Amino acid sequence: MSTLLDRFTNDLLPGNDHWPAASEIEVGAVMQELASTDSEQKSLFDRLLDFLENHKERLALGETLEAEDSELFVFAKVLAFEAYYINPKVREVVARRSMYANRPPQPAGFLVVTRRVSPWNEGEILWRSDGTERSGEVLIEQKKDPKKTWTVEEIRQWRR
Repeated sequence: MSTLLDRFTNDLLPGNDHWPAASEIEVGAVMQELASTDSEQKSLFDRLLDFLENHKERLALGETLEAEDSELFVFAKVLAFEAYYINPKVREVVARRSMYANRPPQPAGFLVVTRRVSPWNEGEILWRSDGTERSGEVLIEQKKDPKKTWTVEEIRQWRR
């Protein structure tokens, strides 16, 4: 993978005595692999590579990207963090230091959601009935207005 991408990811995730640096676990290559699954993410990743190439003389590539294209920086940061934290070596450090199980989250990791993706619940009911009477009542309320986002106060006022 690109030495520029390694520089950028090491700016974000430099590593220390406990944590591996991003370049040690090839975060850049994993970022490219993750981005290749979606055309918009691939396009953003390609923009990132172009940006890094055009600013290679700068010492702090991450700071430069954040200052000049904050939207691209956010995408790159989230993608880099995803690539970093799904690595088994990093999960092992997390397990040793926090007692969290050494396994991928959810169990396959978190997807990077781009800004143009529609919400998962668009036009659908947010509530799943668990078979209880209370759950059935909530489902009836939700069916009245499936797109409504309920406040805590409104939920507390539902029939008991």
